[in-house]
Amino acid sequence: MPFTSLKVAVLSLLAANAAAKTIQIKVGENGNSFSPSSVTADKGDVIEYHFLKSTHDVVAGDFTKACSPLTAGGFYSGAIQPQGSNPSVFQVTVNSADPIFFYCSVASHCQGGMVGVVNPTSDKTLDTYSNTAKSASSNISPDAPFGGKLVSASDVTAPASSTTGSSPTQTKAASAAGHLSASLLAIAGVAAGAAAFLL
Repeated sequence: MPFTSLKVAVLSLLAANAAAKTIQIKVGENGNSFSPSSVTADKGDVIEYHFLKSTHDVVAGDFTKACSPLTAGGFYSGAIQPQGSNPSVFQVTVNSADPIFFYCSVASHCQGGMVGVVNPTSDKTLDTYSNTAKSASSNISPDAPFGGKLVSASDVTAPASSTTGSSPTQTKAASAAGHLSASLLAIAGVAAGAAAFLL
């Protein structure tokens, strides 16, 4: 049977879903901080912000104007107060390999160092953003949540081992271990079955 476009599409879907990973960032676990504050992610990966203590939010920030949201695109969780042992989780899908800076816009948390980055580069670093944030004159929140999905931690499948850590290297090592959520495994299984049927 010839290799058809449908077969190629199914195999591409399988490969894309099998490669995606989930990266957890803890919000407020150790005071006004994101942990880890710097991670590396590929297009299609999902960043999960787990809100653990106190009221915080997460905003995609403008690198050139710390503590201010991006003028186009981005995300905002809204202010979240954790409730008991089942914290809220804000999920954001990574749409490019470009650096994504983020901050907490509650009170003066951003100016106090509650900032982070996905995919830092040599010219766009967390240190540069953090230093600029210290002198930011304001801390701006968007009007309403957008750009992600708020779910309960009980609705999230934990990775087989932690994808959190204090450095991008640890995150990269975790991704190499192939952390897939249950939903991605289900999709991969369906796609594999369809591919086997088509071949």
